[in-house]
Amino acid sequence: MPQIGVATPATPLRSVIAVLDPAPSVVHGPADLLTTIPYVLGHHPHDSIVVVFVTGDGRLTCGLSVDRQAPDEFIIDQSSTAAARADANRAFIVGYGPLSDRNRLIGLADSLHMAVTVKACLLVDDGRYFCLNGGCPCTPEHGAVLDPAGSVIAAEMTLSGRVALPSREHFDSFIEPDPDAQARTSAALNSVMELLPDPVAVVHTSLDIASAGDRLSDEQVAYLAVALQDNNGRSAAWVATTGETWQHNLWLDLVRRVPEHCVAAPANLVAWNAWRRSEPALAWAALSKAVHALPDNTMSHLIGAVLTAGINPATLPWPLPEGTDLEVLFR
Repeated sequence: MPQIGVATPATPLRSVIAVLDPAPSVVHGPADLLTTIPYVLGHHPHDSIVVVFVTGDGRLTCGLSVDRQAPDEFIIDQSSTAAARADANRAFIVGYGPLSDRNRLIGLADSLHMAVTVKACLLVDDGRYFCLNGGCPCTPEHGAVLDPAGSVIAAEMTLSGRVALPSREHFDSFIEPDPDAQARTSAALNSVMELLPDPVAVVHTSLDIASAGDRLSDEQVAYLAVALQDNNGRSAAWVATTGETWQHNLWLDLVRRVPEHCVAAPANLVAWNAWRRSEPALAWAALSKAVHALPDNTMSHLIGAVLTAGINPATLPWPLPEGTDLEVLFR
């Protein structure tokens, strides 16, 4: 597991860990489980391996999604760590890919079984799902039709505010730049560079404007972009960023409007806010953008370590109490 300060730039591309709300829907069988997973992740998985953890009363507590190309050792390590953190006593492994993945999935289930009881191993291919448990009759040999409409969970998840986009790539559209807005911000940057106020004051003023429901002007975006290049300004913004919707709107708006050389800090703040809001797929998409823009920035490494650790945002007070040892969070 990545430690503080050493998360690799590749990490956001390889795993998404979603810590669920305290009381999500109860899963009664494979069909319910497969209906729930897209809402856990925020998108319908493709070419992925998903591991979900369940408490004794059948409630999902944590979900882990990795690309099919990820090494088996990586999947087992991440899954074992997530199971320990979630204090889960049961796990389910689901592969989204061709039927030729059958033996690999069974092997992963056998390996993970040493860390947590694997109750079922499933494979989803072309709208059908197959149970890979030896001798289990829950699906016929040719698989069972995956019909989310037959489960009430989709309606329950929608009512609770969860969404399931068609794919992980759809989250990239949320952080795509607006070239016209970027040009206006670049022009404004040329004028504000002549007068640079206190970066912390700029951050607080910007947050006040956004919390009142107003959108920053091009000049205000330029000032905030400059303020976030300063360590003190960046720290002030991070400390102030929780899971508020207006913060979500502010940082997403900034990511789209600032030039690429200024995008790392607001993208990190999108990631942090999204994680606090239990939106892991958006968090990873934004973090990937930040790492791509500025590969060695410490803020991305810290946020990546928190996301990868599978910590429940509800259990992490923010801002952290003075004197908190961050290393303790990752043990």
